Amino acid sequence: MISSLFRPASPSQNAPTYFDIRLDTNVIWLPGDDIPTGYCHLTSKVILCLNQPLCIKDLKLHFEGWRYLKWNPHFSYFETHHQKSTLWERLFMRQTWNFLQCSKTSTSTTLPPGNHEFPFHFCLSSKTSDSVQGLNDCSIRYNLKAQIRTLKDSTFDTAKHITVCRIHRSLLFPEPKILQNIWPDKIIYRAQSPSTTYTFNGTIPLTFHFVPLRKGLKIASIHTQVIETHKAIQPSLSTRSRIIIQDDFNVPSCDELETTSDDEGYWHHLNRLLRLPKGLRKCVQSTANSFLRVDHELEIQIRLVNPDGHESSINLTWPIFIYFPLPQELGDGYASSLIKALRMVDETLDLSLPNYNDHVLDRMPDDVPDGLGCRGYGL
Repeated sequence: MISSLFRPASPSQNAPTYFDIRLDTNVIWLPGDDIPTGYCHLTSKVILCLNQPLCIKDLKLHFEGWRYLKWNPHFSYFETHHQKSTLWERLFMRQTWNFLQCSKTSTSTTLPPGNHEFPFHFCLSSKTSDSVQGLNDCSIRYNLKAQIRTLKDSTFDTAKHITVCRIHRSLLFPEPKILQNIWPDKIIYRAQSPSTTYTFNGTIPLTFHFVPLRKGLKIASIHTQVIETHKAIQPSLSTRSRIIIQDDFNVPSCDELETTSDDEGYWHHLNRLLRLPKGLRKCVQSTANSFLRVDHELEIQIRLVNPDGHESSINLTWPIFIYFPLPQELGDGYASSLIKALRMVDETLDLSLPNYNDHVLDRMPDDVPDGLGCRGYGL
């Protein structure tokens, strides 16, 4: 008798044997650059299996966007002490599909036993905010929720979590970053990276070149870190930052460094490799919307020891972008079309300007053969 108290509740007699939202993928890819595509169009369906007739009032599907913000300016605090409360969660987006329209003379519909499919067309604007995950006190999440309401006011629900990501042109066509300068009577330096855009669990390769201009100058160390900054825009402006990568390297003497040469001369050079975090708990993707902005910046400090013993430093910074890796299998037709559109944009940008000499119909007067010129008439 006591054991019966711990038995799970038996399902309702008229409960569906199967009720689900059939999706090819739970990730929606939106354009992250200024390309003509303005909406994402997806087609899917809700599956319902019944072993007996079911009398229902309605069958609806909701696409919902929820944002949560209980902002704390100190990372060290909320990562260990924050307790999430639904009181701070707000619904900011909803689309609803009603699959069954009852007649004016009836308030219910009876579905016969068997398998039922309810297709729906999904349209999402490219201005939709990215999903933000991994932060306890701040998030943007989406879900698809199908709900059946019966004549006896009982309900059956099924839901799917949806992640909204973006495809950026800079992931397909990286642009290198190079900073070079001269500190007169001290050193020539160059710091470079093959791209400013990276993905989670990716690496940031850095190359440094030096030409000391003063005898006895030593390059003591190179300190590199990636700073992630969060800026809450609503309901009030607030900013916080954290270090997601840090690399401290003691540089050997110039005699021990490798040398290379180019058009500007001979350089001492070295390489460093920074590994980005795998998951969202330690790093959030670069994003910007009306709710939250997340930026990343690479900071480099090169510490120098002068011949008289006093120290100097070179401080370099540049913005970087961290995104989700592109889908490995482009089975999603919309994602494939986005990548194709981005490639077309890149090819258009690389086209050279037209050459005047290539146009036969626009020849210059001096190039026109004799006999083909305009004949003059006297007045």
